[in-house]
Amino acid sequence: MGTTVASTLNTNMKTLQPAILAAILLLLGIADLAMGMSGRAFERAKEVDEKCRNENQVERAYFEKFIKARIDQVDPPDNYKCFVKCVMVELLALNEQGEFNIDEELENVPPEIMEEGHRIINACKRTPGKGACDKAYQMHKCYHNENPELYSLVLHYWENASQ
Repeated sequence: MGTTVASTLNTNMKTLQPAILAAILLLLGIADLAMGMSGRAFERAKEVDEKCRNENQVERAYFEKFIKARIDQVDPPDNYKCFVKCVMVELLALNEQGEFNIDEELENVPPEIMEEGHRIINACKRTPGKGACDKAYQMHKCYHNENPELYSLVLHYWENASQ
């Protein structure tokens, strides 16, 4: 009887090992997100944010409101939409005419959220807009609608990185 119990425990442990490993990896991934996000876009956040805020005269208070609110319930002024366009232009994801460069935008995704970020961008890559500023805003609205929690998290880290 002792051999059967030991054999059953050994089999159960082998079955549980992948689940335990997956749980550990998930916790490590969450810990990485808790520490922040990295990558090309966040390396330039301070410089890009400052340039685009100054050019479009966007106040930080409005951005904070935007992070906390649901994007589909916010009606931003045109200068905020142009701020979003400026950021996308500076990060090479959009040109001045509003033409989207998916390859560059995919490069802007933080490695910590690569898989979901790429899924979101591909879902939103054909988002139309009325002019370049509106297109940039509509794309970000689409990003939000695809994953509101992740979008808010990215904006939160952008705000922290840009100060």
